[in-house]
Amino acid sequence: MEIPNTERKLREAAYFLQCLSERASAPVRDPEEVLHLLSAFLSAGRSVTFVLQAEAKDAYDSWFPGWRDRLSTEEQQLLYTMNQQRVSELKKAGADVRAELRHVPITEIRVSDPRHPAYGFHWFGPPGTPPPTLGRVDHFFELGDGPEPVASGCRRYYSVLERLVIEFKEAACVQGGGRA
Repeated sequence: MEIPNTERKLREAAYFLQCLSERASAPVRDPEEVLHLLSAFLSAGRSVTFVLQAEAKDAYDSWFPGWRDRLSTEEQQLLYTMNQQRVSELKKAGADVRAELRHVPITEIRVSDPRHPAYGFHWFGPPGTPPPTLGRVDHFFELGDGPEPVASGCRRYYSVLERLVIEFKEAACVQGGGRA
């Protein structure tokens, strides 16, 4: 069964996840940029199931409940929590995200263009002298047992969505007796 619109939505979610991951680890950034990208990711991620249901309603409606029930309790909770985050982001005051200022040694800061050493942060000092730090705002969700970096939680959510699409196509192929 062909589901091109669903696959496009999955790629859209992957795009925003990549942008979110890059910006979340950037040394200097606008703290709201991460929140804007999170909003886009949550919308794109949730639309994967909506579009899949629209593209293959009968097959999806009969297949999805069993698939969801086979997920681990943690994965089911993740789907529920991320949808609640989306609802909060789009219809309320915003996703439930905690921002925390952390001071990171400049030697631990990664840059997005590692092709040449000139693009990185460098520091030299006498032995035993701690490196200077840079303040960075990190964002966290309350997922599962405690706080989790937003990018990490979104990666786990994307992984479940990707499995959803792959396993739906496999099931549709087996059921239809043809190619997916």
